[in-house]
Amino acid sequence: MVTFALCKPALAQLQFSVPTCYSPRPVTISRLLRYVRPHLPRFSAAIGCMIVLAIATGLYAYLVGPLLRYIFTGGSAGGEKLFGWIPGVTFDVENKESMLAAIPLLIIGLGAVKGASYLGQFYLMGSVGQRVMSRIRREMFDRLTSLSLSFFHKASSGEVVSRFANDVQKTEEVVSTALASLLRDTLEVAVLIILALSLDIKLALVTLAALPLAAVPITKFGRMIRRASVRANEHMGGISTRVAETMHGARLMKGAGTEKFERTRFAAEDEKYVATMLRSYLARASSSPVMELLGGIALATTLWYAGSRIASGDLAPEHFVSFYAAILMAYQPLKTLGRLQNTLQPGLAAAERIFELMDTPVEIEEKPGAIELSHFTSAIEYRDVTFDYGNGPVLHGVNLTVSRGDVVALVGESGGGKSTLLSLLPRLHDPTAGAVSIDGHDLRDVTLDSLRANLAIVSQEVVLFNDTVRYNLSYGNPLATEPDLWQAALAAQAKGFIDRLPRGLDTIIGEGGVRLSGGERQRLAIARAILRDAPILILDEATSALDSENEALVQAALANLMLGRTVLVIAHRLSTVRRADRIVVIEQGRVVETGHHDALVAQSGPYRRFHDLQFPASRESEVAP
Repeated sequence: MVTFALCKPALAQLQFSVPTCYSPRPVTISRLLRYVRPHLPRFSAAIGCMIVLAIATGLYAYLVGPLLRYIFTGGSAGGEKLFGWIPGVTFDVENKESMLAAIPLLIIGLGAVKGASYLGQFYLMGSVGQRVMSRIRREMFDRLTSLSLSFFHKASSGEVVSRFANDVQKTEEVVSTALASLLRDTLEVAVLIILALSLDIKLALVTLAALPLAAVPITKFGRMIRRASVRANEHMGGISTRVAETMHGARLMKGAGTEKFERTRFAAEDEKYVATMLRSYLARASSSPVMELLGGIALATTLWYAGSRIASGDLAPEHFVSFYAAILMAYQPLKTLGRLQNTLQPGLAAAERIFELMDTPVEIEEKPGAIELSHFTSAIEYRDVTFDYGNGPVLHGVNLTVSRGDVVALVGESGGGKSTLLSLLPRLHDPTAGAVSIDGHDLRDVTLDSLRANLAIVSQEVVLFNDTVRYNLSYGNPLATEPDLWQAALAAQAKGFIDRLPRGLDTIIGEGGVRLSGGERQRLAIARAILRDAPILILDEATSALDSENEALVQAALANLMLGRTVLVIAHRLSTVRRADRIVVIEQGRVVETGHHDALVAQSGPYRRFHDLQFPASRESEVAP
C-alpha cells in the first residue's frame, strides 16, 4: 500500500502518453507460454482431450468406407473393419440385425466421445487462458504502480488504458483461442494425414503436394496483418487518449465552446484507425481464397488420380471413400490454421505492447537491504541538492534543514523549483547530485513504505475516487473507524457539508469529486491527511484556487492539521505563510533568502518585492509623510 496521501489515486487522473512510434522487439509465443507453466496439469489435460478428439475424428473418417461398403454390399470385410479395431470386441458380421443395431451405437458413441473431448479441451484451455491473462494483468498493474513519476510525465492515460483493455483482450484471444486452435487443429490434421498415408501413400502424396505452396502466401499475409495490427493498436491508443482527455477536460471544453474542434480531432484519429483496419481486413480476407484455390486443386487432382486407379483395379473403393473422407475432414482444420494468423498476429502485436510496458525500467527502487525508517524525531536535511529533469538543472546545490516541529514556507516565482524540492522528500524523484535525509538517513537507504508512512501531502489538485465519502477518507488510513472519520471531518471543517449529503459518509461523490465544490474537495483531502496522522506534512498550494469564504474554512482546517507536525508549505499567497517559523525564498533553483516574515520584509530583498506586489497598500503607508 502506498503510504502517502496522494500517490495511488493520482494514477487514475494523471494524463500520460507512452510513445506510439516505438520499435517493437521480437516477441514470440514462447514468452506467453512461460505463463502457462504454473498451469501445466490443466494444460496437459486439455491436450489429452485434444488427442482424444483428433483420434475420434480420424476414426470417423476411417469408418466411412467400410460402413458404406457394408450397407451397400453387406460384405463381411466391411463389417470386420467396422468393429475389428476395438480390442476384445467380436461381432457376427453375417448377422445383419445385430450389425444394424450396433452401427448406430458405434456412431453415437464416437459422437459422444468427440463432444465430451471438445467440451473438455475448450473449458480447460479457456480456464488456463483466463488464469494466464489474470497474472499478466496483475503484473502490468504492479509495474504501472511501481513506475517512477517521470513515466507519468511522459505518458498518456488513454494509451496505457488501451494496453489494459484492447491489447489484453487481443492477447487473451491468442492464449485462450489461437493456442487452443493451433494445438487442436494441428493434432486433427496430423491424425487425418497419417490415416490418409496409411490408406494409400501414393494417393496421399499427390493430394498433399499443394500444401507447401500455401506457406508462401500465408507467411506474406501474416506479416501484413502484424504490421497493420501494430499501427491499429497505436491508433486505438490515440482514440482512448482523445476520450480520456475529453472526460478530464469537459468543463474547459464546454466553457471554451470547442466541441466541434474536439470532434474533428477525434474523427481524424478514428479515420486513421479505420484505414489501418481496412488494410488489415484485406490481408486477412486474401488468405481464404488462396486456401480455397489450393484446396480445389488438391481435391481435383485427387479425384482424377483416384478415378484412374479405381478403374484399373489398383485402388479399393472403400479405401478411396475413407481416404476422401479424411481429406475432406482435414480441409476445415487446415483452413482454420490458415486463418489463425488473423488472431495470432494481432495478438502478438498486442503482446509486444504489453511486454513493453511490463519491461519499462523503474527509476525509483529500494536498494537491497534498505532499512526501515522509524517515526520522524529530529530533522529533514537537504545537502547540496541538484536536480535535472534532462533539460538543464532545476535545483542548484540547495542546502536546507527543517527541524522537528518547524513550519517552513517555500516562496518564489512559478517554475523556481519549489515543488521539485518537495517532490524529493517522498522520493518521487531522486537528486541528480547531493542527498536528502531524514533523521540522518539518506532517503535512498530506507524502504519506500517506511519513508512515506512518515508523510502526508495536500496539494492544490485534489485527487478523489468515484466512490463514497467514507472510501475517500479512509484511503488515508484503511483501519480508521467511523468515529475516527467523523473526528477527522470535524477537524477539517468538513462535517457540516458531509451531514448535508444525501447519504452522508456513504454518498458517491463522482469522478474526481465532481459533485462537490472546490472547497469541499480540499477539506476532504485535509481530513484524509489528518487520518494518516503522519509526522511530516507537505502543503503544495493547498488554498490558491479557492474563494475567500472557502479559503477561510480551509485555512482553519489546515491549522488543525498542522498542529504538532513538521510542515513544509508552498504558497504564492504570502498571507498563508506569514506565521511560518521560517520562510525560504527560492529563485531559479537556489535558496536566495531565509528568515522570519518581519525580518525578510525589513531586508528589502526578493521577499520584500513579492510582499509589495501583493500588499501595495502597506508599502504606500510606509513611504507616506
